[in-house]
Amino acid sequence: MISRRSFLVSAGAGMAAGSMVSSIAFANHHEKIPLGIQLWTVKSEAQKDLEGTLRKVYAAGFRDIEFAGFYDKSPADLAKLMKGIGFNLVSTHHGAADIAKKGDQIIADAKTLGLKFIVCSSPGVSPEKDKLPWEERMKAVDLNDWKWNADLFNKFGKQVSDAGMKFGYHNHTAEFKKFDGVTAFDYLYGHTDPKHVNIELDVGWVFVAGEDPIAILNKYKDRVIALHVKDFPKRGAGGKDPGSVALGEGAIDWKKVIGTAKANGTKAFFYEQEEPFTRPILDSVKISGDYLTKLAV
Repeated sequence: MISRRSFLVSAGAGMAAGSMVSSIAFANHHEKIPLGIQLWTVKSEAQKDLEGTLRKVYAAGFRDIEFAGFYDKSPADLAKLMKGIGFNLVSTHHGAADIAKKGDQIIADAKTLGLKFIVCSSPGVSPEKDKLPWEERMKAVDLNDWKWNADLFNKFGKQVSDAGMKFGYHNHTAEFKKFDGVTAFDYLYGHTDPKHVNIELDVGWVFVAGEDPIAILNKYKDRVIALHVKDFPKRGAGGKDPGSVALGEGAIDWKKVIGTAKANGTKAFFYEQEEPFTRPILDSVKISGDYLTKLAV
């Protein structure tokens, strides 16, 4: 970023040099965020027609991809298909249990795809909790589970770093449960190595948990390597968690959130929406792509 003082010094060297520096500063100031999508958003459509769905996602303006499964294709074949359409392959999600069992293969697949990030999508739990339905399992995660996850992430994160990529963890709402006055989120990042364990902040789930995403972004700064750009309306009177909606239709101030993340060094932004949907999901993908394109950050 060119400071005002640097600009004035450059301008003093001559009108041509000053004009060039001014143009660069203007271009950087107005640089748009890269439009990314977590493919979990369109999983049902992709399972029925992978290439057709991907081409519709591309037409909606999305270019950066985060995977949530490989649709029964080899990483090499998937990379060929998606790069042929024009996508940038950036990130992939894997659960902690899979990372513990087959971390080496996950890293090898990510390298084949040419990814920058490997992200843990959800925490590991003790065997008895693993049998519970998803929501009950997440509510049952305790401090011993978080200690196990922190140890796993330190080990696997170092392997990912050594392979030339970055490792991160993706939150839901369970991370904001407190243990002895400290959230599991802060415990996890206080007990993992910042050189090897980063953050993919799901802003939507932060909002649903009643936490402040701006405060988290400013606390952890460039440790946040990616955002999940997931919109929610305000919680209803009954207190039930709301369903996610197309971007711009919820209550989150995305200009402020994305602007803060960009200023702190975050470079990847993945739109995600989860079932139940209020309209055909590919219509919401188009609405969300248009919203991000027009967002002035």
